Amino acid sequence: MSKIEALDLIGNTPMVHLKTLDPKPGVEIHSKLEYMNPTGSTKDRIIEYMVQKGVDAGKINNNSTLIEGSSGNTGASVAMVASSMGLKSIIYVPDKCSDEKIAIIKSFGAEVIVKPEQEYGKYAPIKASENPDYYHVDQYNSPLNPEAHYMTLGKEIWDDMGGQIDAFVATASTGGTLSGVSKRLKEYNPNIKAILADPEGSIYKPFFEGKEDYMSYKKSFQVEGAGKGSLCATMDFDVLDDAIAFDDEKAIGMVLRLARQEGLMVGGSSGGNVWAALEVAKRMEGPAKIVTVLPDSGFKYLSKIFNPQWLNEKGLGHLIAD
Repeated sequence: MSKIEALDLIGNTPMVHLKTLDPKPGVEIHSKLEYMNPTGSTKDRIIEYMVQKGVDAGKINNNSTLIEGSSGNTGASVAMVASSMGLKSIIYVPDKCSDEKIAIIKSFGAEVIVKPEQEYGKYAPIKASENPDYYHVDQYNSPLNPEAHYMTLGKEIWDDMGGQIDAFVATASTGGTLSGVSKRLKEYNPNIKAILADPEGSIYKPFFEGKEDYMSYKKSFQVEGAGKGSLCATMDFDVLDDAIAFDDEKAIGMVLRLARQEGLMVGGSSGGNVWAALEVAKRMEGPAKIVTVLPDSGFKYLSKIFNPQWLNEKGLGHLIAD
C-alpha cells in the first residue's frame, strides 16, 4: 500500500466542459477545477514548488518560518505547506480578504496580520529581513511562480484537452498562472491565443494596451485574487494576445450562474474567467475550444458572494433573483 501525504494531492485536477455556456454550435468552454487542490485553490501548486526549490537550495530548513503577503489563497497554501513540513508561517493579508480565507489560514497554525489593501504586500520582505530563519516566499517577484504553472498546470491542460485548444483565458494577480500556462501552451502550438481577463480597476489591461496613464485606471473592486494596482515581475505581458475587462457584477453574476446551472461552487476570479471566456467564445466559429481555470472555491466567500446581505450592501442584490 502506497503512502500518500498532503502535498501528493496537489495537481492533476479535473477538466470539465461547461455545458450550459456553449454560445454557438461547435464552440466549447472547458475549465480546470483548480479549487480541488488541498486548500481549495490553484496556489497550492506554486507554493509546493517554490518551497521545495528553497529546500533544495538550502535556504529553507527545519528552523525556517515562511513569510508571505497574500490576498488569501497563497497564504492558505503557504500555511498548509508549512504545516505539512513542521514549519511556522506568518501571512500578511489585505483588509478586503474574506473571513473564510483568514480562518482557513489560521486553521493551519499560521499567524495572520491584516493590513490595508494597497500596502499589505510590502510587509513580508520587511519582516523576512528581521531574522535569518525567516524565508520570504515572494510570489509577486519570484520566477518560480510562473515556472511552477509552466511545469505543472500548463502541461496538464494540454494533456487534458488532447492538444485541442484554441484559446486560454485567465485573470492575473501575480500573473503566474496566465504567464506560465500560456508560455507552455504556445510552445506546443504558437497559434493558441492567450487572453487576460482583468477586473475594472486593475492596471494590467491598460498597461497591456499601451496606455501611458495606466496607473490612473486603478480603483477598488470587490473580486479577490484578480487584477492588480501595481505591476508584478511575475506577469509576462509578452505572452498575451488580448485582454478583456469585466466588472464585479459580471464576475459575481457568473459565479452565481455556475452554481445554479453547472453545480460548480467557485470564487469571484472564476466568475471573471468564465465570463471573459464566454466573450471570447462568442467571437469564434466552431469547431473551437476555449480553456480557462476556476482558481478557488466558493466556500471561501460564503460571507460575501453567497451572502444576500453583502450583495445588497455592494449594490449587487439584484443578482440574487437573476
